[in-house]
Amino acid sequence: MRFGILGYGGIAQRFVHDSAQVEEAEITWIASQTPAKREVAAAAVPGARIADNYQACLASPEVDCVYIALPHAQHKAMTLAALAQHKHVLVEKPAAFTSADWDQLCAEAKRQDCFLMEALKTPFYPTSAIVKNLIEDGAIGQVTGADVNYCYDLKGQTKPGWYILDPLQGGALYDIGSYLYYFVLDLFPDLTPTLNVTAQLRDHIDVHFQCELTTDSGARILTEGAIDRERPREAVILGTEGTLRIPYYYRAEEIILENARGIQTIRPTIQYTDLAGEIAEVCRCVGNGWRESPLYPQAKTREVLALMEAIRSQFPR
Repeated sequence: MRFGILGYGGIAQRFVHDSAQVEEAEITWIASQTPAKREVAAAAVPGARIADNYQACLASPEVDCVYIALPHAQHKAMTLAALAQHKHVLVEKPAAFTSADWDQLCAEAKRQDCFLMEALKTPFYPTSAIVKNLIEDGAIGQVTGADVNYCYDLKGQTKPGWYILDPLQGGALYDIGSYLYYFVLDLFPDLTPTLNVTAQLRDHIDVHFQCELTTDSGARILTEGAIDRERPREAVILGTEGTLRIPYYYRAEEIILENARGIQTIRPTIQYTDLAGEIAEVCRCVGNGWRESPLYPQAKTREVLALMEAIRSQFPR
């Protein structure tokens, strides 16, 4: 699978690094509008074409799939541009700002007979499936609640034009909400639409938010995200007979189960780390002629985006 990359910031550089784990993946094009990043790209992938022109990458016959690693506000337009060139697309999260925009992208991918997936690592780690099995097997009794957070501190970092601090596309929810709400919706598909949302805005962007959700069985799920404070980034699932703690749940390598039998640390075998799982999934799906991933279907992305929309609608104006 020959990949062309649009943008060459930190996450695209990790994509290149992690693609080495996937035998079927080859980086053939990298397009960046920043000269210094083009120099970094040329050093990292000597055999790739390096350019400042996104359209040249999209039109190249040497590209089968486009990985879009541009700022959030460019995701929709560049996905449509890639699909117009009959390229398969892996687009960074959030793939769109609204579920309606995602519907449009999915419809266009279907019309062009192209694969489309949001780039999210979590579905390709085995941890979530193990957690679900533990809950279903009664390892912690009946689930009564959960605390899931992704909080980190920018510590005053600023860059001119940085999208994270742009009121139109920045803030904590757009930056890390996909991790939070994919995990929550995957683990608790019976969430009710009732939301209890608080958010703190600074310079017109959300720097911190909390959202309490409720399952049909009455479990209370507290979610929290921030770009102005540190907390251990973990999920804690509470039950009547024990707890599950999943450090770095969005790329978890261990699960800590505590119940009447004691404390057990479960470390599953992980075939691909960080972004390699999603790269391998693109190669697998396209190789099989599939136009979406059965592990991370387009409907799940829509569900996550719809929940994020509902949460954002309750932010203070």
